[in-house]
Amino acid sequence: MLPNPEESAKDMGVLNIGNALPQSLVPIVAPAFLAIGTGGGNYSALFLFGAIAAVLGALAVQFIRSVK
Repeated sequence: MLPNPEESAKDMGVLNIGNALPQSLVPIVAPAFLAIGTGGGNYSALFLFGAIAAVLGALAVQFIRSVK
């Protein structure tokens, strides 16, 4: 449900950025978490970061009151 039908292209652009940006940033950030510790494959740190990011995202969505 888009708030204003006359600005649907702008709203769809924002939606596309919201979908594509995380996929672009993870390959940049993931090597830093994989390099934590010894061995070079710390997937626990990477998955922990992913879980924390998911919880923060879920908390941020709670502040959306309603659709206009």
